[in-house]
Amino acid sequence: MAQMKICLVCDTRLPAKKYGGTERIVVWLLLEYLKMGHAVVLVAPTGTSIPGVTCVPADSREQALMAIPRDVDIVHFHGWPPPSDFAMPWLFTLHGNEPDSSRIPANTVCISANHAQRHGRSLFVYNGINPDEFIYREQKKDYLLFFSLVRRPVKGAARAIRLARRYSMPTVFAGGSRIDLIKAGGLSESFHPMVKFVGKKGGLEKAELFSNAKALLFPISWEEPFGLVLIESLLSGTPVVATPRGSVPELINSDVGALFTDDDMFPDALEKALSCSPKHCREWAMTYYSSSVCASNYLNLYERILSGENLFA
Repeated sequence: MAQMKICLVCDTRLPAKKYGGTERIVVWLLLEYLKMGHAVVLVAPTGTSIPGVTCVPADSREQALMAIPRDVDIVHFHGWPPPSDFAMPWLFTLHGNEPDSSRIPANTVCISANHAQRHGRSLFVYNGINPDEFIYREQKKDYLLFFSLVRRPVKGAARAIRLARRYSMPTVFAGGSRIDLIKAGGLSESFHPMVKFVGKKGGLEKAELFSNAKALLFPISWEEPFGLVLIESLLSGTPVVATPRGSVPELINSDVGALFTDDDMFPDALEKALSCSPKHCREWAMTYYSSSVCASNYLNLYERILSGENLFA
């Protein structure tokens, strides 16, 4: 593959201080491109700093469009999509759900097949995670892990609390505090021996939580575009028990987890998930959802665009 000069545009400061799903994807892509020998430029808000990466500050869409170097081969937007008459080769990754299809740029790539189908698109590239940031462990401790934003009801914290209480399953909740349940629901039920809140975690603390958990509990009630925590769990050798919404059935098969719809189905689903091999969980994630695989898939799209192929017809 010929070396390219690639510009990535992000509308939030990097690296992320806390959660930052999209932000982490952008950083991982940048670092993979550097390892592959490509030149990279990042246009992002003031204060952005990534070692080894040329960072150009821009605090608005207009500033970003002006800041893009004109000698790059392709521009990859992860925010601040360009106008339809943008003159350089480009593509845009849609990371969330957009209810208004008229707001989706023409050259859009989604992040799962389900995500693409729901937005009237066909192209998608699965997100990729740097496996070195997670700890693979086969020996697990006696707890389930809920690792999502507690304050968002669609992430299912209240349901996870209900399941932990009903089936006497010790469950650790990361991604917020009990106070966040005031809006999300489940506050009174959270005071129970089976429910433990540890707040927002990152870095080594996060990696340890994933690697020691028996399974990840992901009882969402919305159409998840991708679900980074699913892959973070699998990279740790930890299977997943989840509801089949959005991208979940694509990412989680019977070899790496189990799906359930009704609470009565949960014990059987958990039993199936716990029978999954930790080694296979990690291998599955490494094969399809690592940052190197994600970068290679995007580079393939870049080359096709630069060759004149119309991917978005």
